[in-house]
Amino acid sequence: MSPGPRRARAPLGIALAAAFAAVAALVGLFVGPSHLAPGEVLAALFGGPVSDTTRDLVWIDRGPRVLLGLFVGAALAAAGTLFQAILRNPLADPYIVGVGPGALLGAALAGALGVSQASLLGITGAGACAFLGAAGAAALVLGVAGGRGPGSSTRVLLAGVAVGSFVTAVATWALYVENPSWQEAVHWLLGTLAWADAARIRTAAVATGVLVALVCVRARDLDALALGEASARFGGVDAPRAVRWLAAAGCLLVAAAVSTAGLVGFVGLLVPHGARRLVGPAHRVLVPVAALLGAGLLVLADAVARATARVEVPVWVVTALL
Repeated sequence: MSPGPRRARAPLGIALAAAFAAVAALVGLFVGPSHLAPGEVLAALFGGPVSDTTRDLVWIDRGPRVLLGLFVGAALAAAGTLFQAILRNPLADPYIVGVGPGALLGAALAGALGVSQASLLGITGAGACAFLGAAGAAALVLGVAGGRGPGSSTRVLLAGVAVGSFVTAVATWALYVENPSWQEAVHWLLGTLAWADAARIRTAAVATGVLVALVCVRARDLDALALGEASARFGGVDAPRAVRWLAAAGCLLVAAAVSTAGLVGFVGLLVPHGARRLVGPAHRVLVPVAALLGAGLLVLADAVARATARVEVPVWVVTALL
């Protein structure tokens, strides 16, 4: 497809992705274990005459988890887009490359050490440890995969699966030691939006907004890396430096998601492919569209999880079915 039609698709794609996220947010507000008519939800949102119970359900129960789902879904989809471009492999996503399990281990260790709620300059102990875990897992994956060359992308994925399995086992052990309740450990391992509160929403919102904006600024580097490091160097891009910065941004996105909602799988794998079909491969448009689609997808998955079971079902159950 020529550049002209692709540019013409960009505004429409962004508008459709934004509309999808908005509709998903409304569905998340309308759906829940307690039945509320759409009119009651809208009245509660816009200050109409409703009971205190209805207002609390909308503003305290459903509203925060919708907001958290939007930001976590956006972070995971943007991170998946990053990793697929850097590794030039359509199967790359935060969980498969081992970064997600690494972030989970960091957050679990923060809880075991009692520093998860500590905060410095707005950064929580859980968030900082999750980033360190994600970065450490990424370094370990690269070390296990060996050097560059033919087949390096496949080796990274295989190493990511191996390291991710090992790290998940260690994180599971840490979670069960820390949490006498197995249900809380399962929610960490499979993801949940039930923990949504002001602090988690703020962490996810700031991290996702800043990092997605920075990635969009570096969209040219991503476009070049997606064609290979040799092509990137020919185009004047310092490939090793770009990979380091973009991989760090991906790790931060995953850390923000995991430290606030646990380990949610497959959003970063599914969404970038749908976004490419909608707007093409140019990352200047692809990253924000993927973020919007990921935001909507996770909120819808959470709505399905809440509407189809009597108990709180981890959101990964739905994303895995997809």
